[in-house]
Amino acid sequence: MSTSKTNTFPLYYLLPLRLYIGLSFMISGQDKIAMGGYGKAYATILYDYVLANLDNAYSVYRPFLESIVLPNTATFSVIVAWSELLMGVSLFLGLFTRLGAAFGIFLILNYTFVVGRGIWLPGADAAYIWALFTILICSAGRGWGADQILRSRKRIRLFT
Repeated sequence: MSTSKTNTFPLYYLLPLRLYIGLSFMISGQDKIAMGGYGKAYATILYDYVLANLDNAYSVYRPFLESIVLPNTATFSVIVAWSELLMGVSLFLGLFTRLGAAFGIFLILNYTFVVGRGIWLPGADAAYIWALFTILICSAGRGWGADQILRSRKRIRLFT
């Protein structure tokens, strides 16, 4: 049982949350990669999604979508697919959990910026962000995860 000096909350209570979010991102990333070309086949879906939501996107984010994402959807589709898969594996195994949760928050924020929806409104995106934030600040990988092993050996403390 890993606890801090000021908090006695057992971190293994966060195990179901960490496993669920990790598994959902692993499946999402794996589905995109399985389309073909290591994720490049997802490019047409990504292009259509961004184009359909371009009018709703945040005004400060729209130039990025128009000038960088849309012309390079093949590259971004591979980045998105592998980011989701690796972030999901990180959370599922409890390996570098804080880093994985931070990348997850970054991904979800980008998804919400595309559709122009805030994280304060109820919805799946907001739930994922707040769950990932909880995993991040609590370092949930130290409760029955690989981070627990890394911290016990005192070799790797960064991102665990």
